[in-house]
Amino acid sequence: MATQTWQLENLSAQNVKLEHNFVWFGNRIRIWLDDELVYERKPKVLDLGDEYRFKIDNLPCIVRILPRAVDFQYELWVDGKLQ
Repeated sequence: MATQTWQLENLSAQNVKLEHNFVWFGNRIRIWLDDELVYERKPKVLDLGDEYRFKIDNLPCIVRILPRAVDFQYELWVDGKLQ
């Protein structure tokens, strides 16, 4: 399982944590804001990435899971800025 954590400053949520169990067939995604689970995707047959949109302090946020050749790349965007 891959885990990615982003530290945020000057926002009510201080941490965004992504857990991605990335087996190509039967994966799971969980996203946490601080200690609160805010998103869980049940296992899918084929993992081609995902995108989850939410807000922190009324600012638009996106967690992107981008497939690469043999693994995935993870991005967090807050108010249009890559973290």
